[in-house]
Amino acid sequence: MEQVDIGIMLPGAQIFNDQNVNPTWKGHVKTHNQVVVAFIKQITPQKLYIECVCAILGRSLGLPIPKPLIVKLTADSFPQIPEGQYQLAFGSEDANYPSFRRHAQNEEAIIKLEKFSKTLDIGLFDEWIANWDRNVGNILYDGGNEFSFIDHENAVDPNLKFDESAHSNQIVDVIFSVKSEFDKYKLNREVKTALLPQYNEVPFSIISEKTYAGSYLTDNEVLTVINFLEHRANLLDGLFSKRLKLQQQEMAV
Repeated sequence: MEQVDIGIMLPGAQIFNDQNVNPTWKGHVKTHNQVVVAFIKQITPQKLYIECVCAILGRSLGLPIPKPLIVKLTADSFPQIPEGQYQLAFGSEDANYPSFRRHAQNEEAIIKLEKFSKTLDIGLFDEWIANWDRNVGNILYDGGNEFSFIDHENAVDPNLKFDESAHSNQIVDVIFSVKSEFDKYKLNREVKTALLPQYNEVPFSIISEKTYAGSYLTDNEVLTVINFLEHRANLLDGLFSKRLKLQQQEMAV
C-alpha cells in the first residue's frame, strides 16, 4: 500500500468549476521530489482522511483512481491564510480525462463504461465504502476506452452502520442490477471468486500511517473509519448480493 504524498500548492492555481460542491482549484503541487498537476479541494479534515483512505485502498485493489495528495495551502497561494500558517486540503493528481458528464447521453460511451474491465470492481468497491455519491461528474473518461474514478468524500457515512446497505450504489443499481437473473448470478460468481478474496488481504493496521491521519485527527476519528471498513469487508459478499437484487442463489452455469 502506497504512502500518501504531502505537498504545497504553488501560486497560480485556477478555480475549477465542473458543478463541484466544494471550492476546487487546478494547479501545481510541489511534493518532496516532484511538481505535479492536481485538483485541490477544501474539505474538512475528516473528509480529507476518507478521501485518502479510499484512494489508497482502491489503488491497492488495482482500481483506476488518481494518486491522492495532502496539500498544504499557505499564504503564498492563499493570501487569506496568515503568514507562517497553513491549511490542509485534498489533492488528486490530474488524470488528464474530463468528467463523464459530457458523455452521459451518449449510448456508445455508456456501453463502454459497462464493458470497462474495472466497472464491476468499482461497483463492489463503492458497496464496501458505502459510497452513495458515484455520478457522471466523478467518473472521468478519455473519450475512448479508459475511465478513472474520483471523489470519495461522502463514503463511510457516520450515520450508517457497517452492516447496512448504502443509500445507493449508482454503478450497480444502474448497470448490473437490471440484468437478467442468469447474468446477475454469473456476475456474483465473478465477484466471489475473483474480487472478494482481495478484500481479505487489506492491511488495515497501516492505513493510519499511510495517510498521516494521526497528525490531523483524533485516534477515535481514525479508528472509527478503519473499524467500519474492516467489519464491512467481512459482510461484503452478502451486501453485494443484496445490492445486485439476486433472487436465485444456486443455479447451474
